Amino acid sequence: CATLLPLAACRARPPRAPVGRRFGAQRYVAMAWQRPMAGSDLPEPLRATDGLRPEAAPEEIFTRDTITKRMPKILDSVLLKMPSDFKIPPVLEGVKRLQEEMRSDAQLKLLQSSSSRVGADSWNPHLSEFIERGEGWHTAPWWLVENYMYKRLLEELEQCGPAASYDPFEPVKFEALGQAEESLQASLAPLIEFVANASVEEALDAALLRSLWGNQADLSLSAGEVSSVKGGQLENLVSDRRGVAVELLKDAKDVILVLDNHGLEVLCDLVLVDAILRRNTSATVTLHVKDAPVFVSDVTEKDVPEVLSWLQPRLPELAERLTQNQAEGRLKVKSHDFYTGGRAFWELPKDLQEDYAEAVVVLKGDANYRRLLGDLHWPYSTDFDDFARSWWKGAGLICLRTMKSGVALDISEAEQSRVKALHPEDWLTSGTYGQVLAFKR
Repeated sequence: CATLLPLAACRARPPRAPVGRRFGAQRYVAMAWQRPMAGSDLPEPLRATDGLRPEAAPEEIFTRDTITKRMPKILDSVLLKMPSDFKIPPVLEGVKRLQEEMRSDAQLKLLQSSSSRVGADSWNPHLSEFIERGEGWHTAPWWLVENYMYKRLLEELEQCGPAASYDPFEPVKFEALGQAEESLQASLAPLIEFVANASVEEALDAALLRSLWGNQADLSLSAGEVSSVKGGQLENLVSDRRGVAVELLKDAKDVILVLDNHGLEVLCDLVLVDAILRRNTSATVTLHVKDAPVFVSDVTEKDVPEVLSWLQPRLPELAERLTQNQAEGRLKVKSHDFYTGGRAFWELPKDLQEDYAEAVVVLKGDANYRRLLGDLHWPYSTDFDDFARSWWKGAGLICLRTMKSGVALDISEAEQSRVKALHPEDWLTSGTYGQVLAFKR
């Protein structure tokens, strides 16, 4: 388990001058990748105001409740678990103001800090588009304001010097690892043995499914409260393109796994990584992680060695294989600020376009899925192959996602009817149902 920063007395920093509109070279413009389904209008983004319509669907009310209730509750959890030396009045007051802004639909404002964790210089050009239209927390896209909330939180923490590098979600991340111990021995240890002895296809298929259902462990959905994971069955797969996914991983030379959550999910993901490296001996895997702590449980670069250290006494053979693969250059870790921004995957910066060009990219979790779809109101029956082929330039794409938001595609009308009958209120948002989507160019 990681240790916290030394607790030094905090002195409030003087107010920062806002980072003005000196946007210079805008990083996320003039991309080689194009938007999906060129030639037709893009759907509208999900917004809090969706939940105000008289005919609002349960998932639209969920969007509004997330912004007005769940996101402020996440900040309550941060304050509760934060070291007492960081709880100086400017930080506490700043977080309380942020909560009130979310509840009251205050207008968005530019970020002020140019620190690497906040990144005002890269965020503000995008943010200014919505500010200039007078949009607030409820009228701007949900995807934008949810990512923005975490940047604002990190900015408030910078008012206390030692807290400027503090991970406000570290306590719950390691609580989640503790909760995962039973699953580690009950399901992951037997899976590791199965992977070693099964056919390549069976091994990768089993590891993919365990990685998928590990995504149910999402602390941003539970507002930072650690709870058990239900697990999933094949009948809960509403989209199933595992055959294409296994084919991609079996032959891949370069795999990029864009990680999502800490705790049980990252353990499941590391078992998938181990399966790829053991059963495809020509493959390399690069873990892409967040450059700053966001979405409560998302994995950062600092988290990876800590998780491997936690694994060492519990599953030593797995930890040692992964560490050895790192030493040999077959397993790498890369962080990038794109993954904590508010833009869609079709606005990928040039360096990530180059990384993705020849790789099979595996996107884990609901947040990466939402970024892939731009968090837009796509018809749920939109064909994934058509969607991906219209713009994805990489060699292959796999999405492993349990459903926790009202954005989706590749679900047939018949399948929608089946799961709505079973879970009419929360089939899209509870994490009960999953999708394995895959595209090979």
